[in-house]
Amino acid sequence: MNCFDGQATHSPDDVREALAVSPDTPVVLLDARERESTKATLLELVQHALVRATSAP
Repeated sequence: MNCFDGQATHSPDDVREALAVSPDTPVVLLDARERESTKATLLELVQHALVRATSAP
């Protein structure tokens, strides 16, 4: 969820509900203009994908 200057216009729970995202899928706050914020978000995405891929039957 992109936040400008650290300000979220909606809560992660509201976004999760609006998009019908399952509770086990992370909704991450970031400022896409900031390199470190974007990098941390991409790392979390990859880690989540790896966990899902390795836990699949």
